Amino acid sequence: MMIKVASLFLLIGFYAGSALGEESLDKLDFNPTKIPVNEQGTADLGELESIPTPLVEYIIDSSGSMGQILTQKKTKIFVMKKLLSRYLLSQWTEKTSSGMRVIGSRKKKDCKDNYLAIPPGNTKLGLIEGTVKSMDPVGMTPLYDSMKDAYKDLEKYEGPKRVVIFTDGEETCGKDPCQLAAELKNKNVDFKFFVVAFGLQGQQDTLQKLKCIGDLHQADDEEQLDKLFEDIDKELNPNKNLFVDSPEQQATVMLFRAETPNEIYRRFQASYGIQVPPGRYYAVVNLKPKYRFKEFVVPPNKKVTLKVKGEAKFTANFIDGLMKVELLNKNRKVVKRFNSDKPVDLPPGKWNFRFYRDPFYEKVVNNYLIVPNAEYEYNIEEAGVAYVEDPLVRGIYVFGNRGIMMGNHVTNFPLVLGKGVYEIRVDDKCVFKDVIMGSNKEVVKLQCSKVKK
Repeated sequence: MMIKVASLFLLIGFYAGSALGEESLDKLDFNPTKIPVNEQGTADLGELESIPTPLVEYIIDSSGSMGQILTQKKTKIFVMKKLLSRYLLSQWTEKTSSGMRVIGSRKKKDCKDNYLAIPPGNTKLGLIEGTVKSMDPVGMTPLYDSMKDAYKDLEKYEGPKRVVIFTDGEETCGKDPCQLAAELKNKNVDFKFFVVAFGLQGQQDTLQKLKCIGDLHQADDEEQLDKLFEDIDKELNPNKNLFVDSPEQQATVMLFRAETPNEIYRRFQASYGIQVPPGRYYAVVNLKPKYRFKEFVVPPNKKVTLKVKGEAKFTANFIDGLMKVELLNKNRKVVKRFNSDKPVDLPPGKWNFRFYRDPFYEKVVNNYLIVPNAEYEYNIEEAGVAYVEDPLVRGIYVFGNRGIMMGNHVTNFPLVLGKGVYEIRVDDKCVFKDVIMGSNKEVVKLQCSKVKK
């Protein structure tokens, strides 16, 4: 398989096996047992500290302002629904699950538009997708009433109680959420509000009105919101015991019980992790190509981290191996050096590549995904090679746009230049004008003996 630019395909739908009975979602679209096991993948054990698990309810603001464009022609509600579905599915457990209350999604100018869409403790996984899809940004923002009702929904739970509010604005129904938050703090219960302010960059007054409710977190784009889900999840779900270290942390992981290898037991995003009962499992990470771990065991009172390992083939296509390449980590430290036009083995990860040839050419490509067992080709199309043939090794001068001298080189050595039109001068009698570089398939040979006098 040859991949010009590394890519990851995340399926938008959600899958669940017959373990969920009539609440199962879409059927499996591939045969997991046909995917070769990658023997290099590991399942590392660690200690698990048992902490009381909170019962959580989410308040989702689906008011009219959530229909505003956020980035790249995507509305706030579109981004919210996409990440919320993925997150809720990842944190679902057989014992209990979070509740979800929605405000402003059904009627315009109605401060009573506040309903419990998913009751806390719901075990019907299929309800999540349909509920999230049905949210439309049409109404008001009754934060006070939704917060009060959310507390009532959780009140009888004996353990820690948490309410997470996702909103892009303040209360619009004339009540004071800060007063309610203060009243609930005075109760002798383990109860806490979190507020995620979405798309409120630069709106300090609104942010200040939300800060008094509880721990305030801010996200202004899809990437920040996804990271917030991950960060908050660590506090809301402290007893997760299965994690996946994948080169693409947003990749979907499909988990199977060993005894039912063709039925998805759980589905979650790699960066979130999940909590599962002790037992024997195997997992498939939805990379391209898909990555299957060999069977592993989750013991009681332990956590397991699955690590995607193995190498991929990478070729930087240029001309005659003349481009130098550096593989850089996120701190820009060189991990590996090699030349173009020859396949090399690279470890999995999101890497930065530096393509260069001193003294005139450099290009950096960031966050290039490398997945085990794949073959990648990157075509360096924004550069070319010139070669000045001369009986003697002499200095040459390279001029770029507007006749500005870029620097010096020598004859009889390859000269790599970025896309553009150049003048290459050896002396007054040997001048090459309008040398075009970029997308050259072979070396452009220049000879002083052929220059018209």
